[in-house]
Amino acid sequence: MQASEKSDRGEALLPTMHRADLLLPLPAGDIHLWFCPHGEAGDPALDAAYRALLTPQELQQKDRFHFARDRYRYLLTRVLVRSVLSRYAPVQACDWRFASGSFGRPRIDGETHGLDFNLSHTTGLIVLAVARDIELGVDVENLRRSAVLEAVDHYFAPSEAQSLNALPPASQPHRFFELWTLKESYIKARGMGLQIPLDSFAFALDTPRDIGFTLADPRDDPTHHWHFLQLQPTLDHMVAICSSTDARIVCRETAPLQWERPLQVPTTRASKISPLSPIPPS
Repeated sequence: MQASEKSDRGEALLPTMHRADLLLPLPAGDIHLWFCPHGEAGDPALDAAYRALLTPQELQQKDRFHFARDRYRYLLTRVLVRSVLSRYAPVQACDWRFASGSFGRPRIDGETHGLDFNLSHTTGLIVLAVARDIELGVDVENLRRSAVLEAVDHYFAPSEAQSLNALPPASQPHRFFELWTLKESYIKARGMGLQIPLDSFAFALDTPRDIGFTLADPRDDPTHHWHFLQLQPTLDHMVAICSSTDARIVCRETAPLQWERPLQVPTTRASKISPLSPIPPS
């Protein structure tokens, strides 16, 4: 990589990313969002370096995907998680081990170093959220895909369906993705997946830039007051975050094992506005 390329794309990464002097600070109350843009295939030499970081079980899982683009995205996703976690703890990227929770959510197995993470991907973008001692969920959707509007009346809360159906037809797909990403972020933060019915909670989005949240029965989730934030990292992508605290969000963009850089991402909606700022340079 030439010097001008480093300047444009960000900081070049070193193989010894686990060194203490390269670790990034992650204070309590912060959520770090990592954005990883991608195409449908990678460089063969880099892919070989990626494969070297995965466990035999992960490599077997990768090979189960029928399409090459899905195999590549799985490979990139696993390396993203491993390499980013090694920016916060003195652990080699290849040494992280993972397990699944009761409802299939991935988690760090063994010593966590206080870290937790959540991951989402769609066509063209992977998003990884990392925090310490914060329950969180993140979802990203590609706005160019078809909105499943017929699902709203059948699966969403009645108030959400009524609000969406009152919009002009041209505005309904965008509202669908606003609702869908928020709903996904909430059920992922709670770690229960679709065990939580999508009509048992509702978001109110008729006020610009605001996110209202209600439960059909507050006894279903008595332990937390959740905070929501919606971001637009690209013209084609929408991201929602749900967290158990009013966290400060900091953003970074990366191509794993190649480069990374601080990133400013506009907030489109929030249940309570939190400042966005880049991670300080290492």
